[in-house]
Amino acid sequence: MGLFSKTEMHDFKVNGMGCGSCERKIDSALKGLKGVKKVDASSSEGRVTVTGKGLDSETLVTAIESVGFTVE
Repeated sequence: MGLFSKTEMHDFKVNGMGCGSCERKIDSALKGLKGVKKVDASSSEGRVTVTGKGLDSETLVTAIESVGFTVE
């Protein structure tokens, strides 16, 4: 097993992101969660990609929604 063998990636379509401030809100909410290593939030694409280990999709969605956005 390699160092990155258990890295997971979760991709979400997120509604309501319109600017860099929105991206930073989501980034801050997700980076505080256990196991999250990297967050890529793109307001232009309306997508958020989270990379890490031991991630739970429901927890990630709850964190995104807790800062005012909706996940499809």
